Amino acid sequence: MTTAIPAARTSAGADPVRPFKVGACGFVVLGVGHLALSAAAASAAAASAAPTPEQRSADTAMRESTFTLLGLERTTFDVTHGMSIAMALFAVARGLLMLAAVRHAPDLVRLRTAFGWAPLVASLVILGTAVILLPAPPIIVLAVTSCAFALSLRRGAAV
Repeated sequence: MTTAIPAARTSAGADPVRPFKVGACGFVVLGVGHLALSAAAASAAAASAAPTPEQRSADTAMRESTFTLLGLERTTFDVTHGMSIAMALFAVARGLLMLAAVRHAPDLVRLRTAFGWAPLVASLVILGTAVILLPAPPIIVLAVTSCAFALSLRRGAAV
């Protein structure tokens, strides 16, 4: 009697690369959507002649509140918007980098490597933050992204 040890394999016919690409595209959509929404909100604010008193008060407070860090003086408004834009660009870049890498080296995803785990962890942490602080659209995108990365890992072969 022989005992066969099953080889590491992926689910029959289920390639882990496709859901990984969905997750990576989710990061791109998240960043581009954020930039588009920011641009639309800025142009709407510029076109709107009558902001509410609360909006005017918050805007004034952010523009008047300054601080200096490493010799650079910035307003709270500048820092908040600058970081927001930078993080959106980072999400786009990360998504595009993951798509390029998996295109040239799909085994990074077909085998359960850190390359597959890192985006899942990042997506889940950002999803947790979004649930607490953000509106529905990024929560939905990040939920889909997290599920896609998890499915990709599930389909991947154990190393």
